Amino acid sequence: MKRIKIILLCFVVSCTKPDLQVPAIATDKEFFTVPENTVKNGDVIKFNLTSAGMYTLTMTDAVQNQVVSRERFTGKIGLNSLKIYTNSLSTKYLNVELKDQNNNQIGKTKIIIN
Repeated sequence: MKRIKIILLCFVVSCTKPDLQVPAIATDKEFFTVPENTVKNGDVIKFNLTSAGMYTLTMTDAVQNQVVSRERFTGKIGLNSLKIYTNSLSTKYLNVELKDQNNNQIGKTKIIIN
């Protein structure tokens, strides 16, 4: 009986998960420099702008080619960052396009929502 208790105790101790810290993944890469990005709700995207002004970020369903989100914002020279909220989106694959106030394309990429 004593051996069974010891074996059970060893089994329980060996089945517990160790507290390992997961290293943080650097997200300092520019969003539009790669053709495809994976994002989750609340992720911050970063991109460089060469001039200040009004910009438009448009998300389009990659399958149906319909606009699902459009945001206008004031960009500054240098590194800019925006949060992406994906909980309300019904699609998993999107095209993301950044245009300036003159409708010139600044960047374009695809995203996969996790």
